[in-house]
Amino acid sequence: MSNKSKILVIIQFSCFAFFAITGGIFTFDYWLILQFIGLLLGLWGILAMKIGNFNIQPEVKSDAIMTSKGPYVIIRNPMYSGIILFFGTSIFVNFNFDKLLFSVIRLVVFLILLIVLLLKIHMEEIFLKARFNDDYIKYKNKTFRLIPYIY
Repeated sequence: MSNKSKILVIIQFSCFAFFAITGGIFTFDYWLILQFIGLLLGLWGILAMKIGNFNIQPEVKSDAIMTSKGPYVIIRNPMYSGIILFFGTSIFVNFNFDKLLFSVIRLVVFLILLIVLLLKIHMEEIFLKARFNDDYIKYKNKTFRLIPYIY
């Protein structure tokens, strides 16, 4: 793992920890539905990829197999999409369970997390193109990076 990858992974998990420590990671009401969808999307991505193929760092494992089934039929990064959905709703903090409170600091941390994920995606795509060549380019041309039909 390169130093850049290590730094990105550390920042990513620091953001997760920040959300957990500063008011929890779960919201309520309709926000919880979005979090649940994000969680399911991320888990579906892991299951479709197979646990042995899963890698937290952007570098591609030497024995990696390119996956294009499950959520990967439409989006190339369902785990990152799931993380964005899950933690994006966490900028709203429950205050006394009856009042929803917007948190600017949580928004800033979420934006840092978003930047880290985008940097990791950029790095991964370089590694995947180098590893799988034309197969990855063809796959990339028919899928979306994070959000179906948008990006």
